[in-house]
Amino acid sequence: MEIYKSEEFNPEELALLGRAIGTVGQGTIIVGRDGRAISRYGKRALVVGIVSTGAATMDVRLIPLIALKDFAHKKGLPLVYVYYHNGIRVEVSGLDPDEIKAIMESRKFIEANPNDIGATIYYPNALDDFLHDIFRHYNFEIEGTALVDCMNTPAVLFFPRLNEHFGFEVELLNDMMTSYLPPKPKEVYLQKLKKGEYTFGLRFKPNGYVEFHKGEEEKEFGSMWKLLDHMKKTLL
Repeated sequence: MEIYKSEEFNPEELALLGRAIGTVGQGTIIVGRDGRAISRYGKRALVVGIVSTGAATMDVRLIPLIALKDFAHKKGLPLVYVYYHNGIRVEVSGLDPDEIKAIMESRKFIEANPNDIGATIYYPNALDDFLHDIFRHYNFEIEGTALVDCMNTPAVLFFPRLNEHFGFEVELLNDMMTSYLPPKPKEVYLQKLKKGEYTFGLRFKPNGYVEFHKGEEEKEFGSMWKLLDHMKKTLL
């Protein structure tokens, strides 16, 4: 769930949000980001706030949000994700957003002693481990070509590994994950999908969901596992 949005980059505000998240979460919290520099700096500010409460962070760095949600679910840990889409945004899962907002308003943060400041564990191979699990579980082949709109998110990192494993060709749109320009509207994507000879289409949204398109069918998934289950059922 999105708990923060701002058109302006405010690291002090993000650090306060991190203190609220750490106060609510305690334990270990997974943190990730998209490909923009502002998201990298925003994540750093959040982590400073989180560890100041004594909570620990597992930093998976650059990763698609939809993959991070599946990864965090398997680990049984809450997540915090920083990304840019018409402003800097923060997404959380496994934490109570209302409780975080209440802590922010009251400013009743946990203050850890210097010796109890939380540690940060770096886990840069999270996406590789996630894809390894996916490929070990799914071993089917899909014929044809997919039109994939990455919407300037790290979903571009799925390719070419994803299509090579499953055997389909892919044409990518909006694959510049460092761009601050808004991706082309959905109508442009749908028009291209309709006119071209594509077997199916995927549209990865910044909020961690993916649209699956085939003919007149459009379905939305918040998990890569559920998407692949549907692709196996629909495309084979």
